[in-house]
Amino acid sequence: MTDTAAQSSIKIKLFLMMILEIAIWGAWQIKIFSYMTMLGFNPDQQWLVGSAFGIASIVGIFFSNQFADRNFSAERFLAFSHVIGGLALIATAFQTSFWPFFACFITYCLLYVPTISVTNSLAFANLKDPAKDFGFVRMGGTIGWIVVSWPFIFLLSEKAGASETK
Repeated sequence: MTDTAAQSSIKIKLFLMMILEIAIWGAWQIKIFSYMTMLGFNPDQQWLVGSAFGIASIVGIFFSNQFADRNFSAERFLAFSHVIGGLALIATAFQTSFWPFFACFITYCLLYVPTISVTNSLAFANLKDPAKDFGFVRMGGTIGWIVVSWPFIFLLSEKAGASETK
């Protein structure tokens, strides 16, 4: 395999990794606030759940960059975080009262958010010319978000309170 073919293969694999990474986020984010309204959560509770991703982002900076990068391989860290975080997100879907919902969701966020920086680091470490090639790889994340979130807009719009003009 030539160097160009090998780099092309790596770019495609990283592109697919980014599709999966950001598709996870797009699968729930587009509908979470309308879902919490359906559960009867008040605006303050919705605000707290909405803040969970930001809280996890601040905490995740220290965890993923300082601890995980030095003590675990990126692959193991991603596998653990996505499996346990995925279970927490599934558990969130089965909660109907606020505090159990919030506990499951903050657990998910604390495990998921650091994976974003780890996947970016993996991409930069494996691209021959990151400044030139990362845009293509990152575009995979945008495609992943669109592919999983866009159908929800149409399939669940009635439950979200969207109505057609007649």
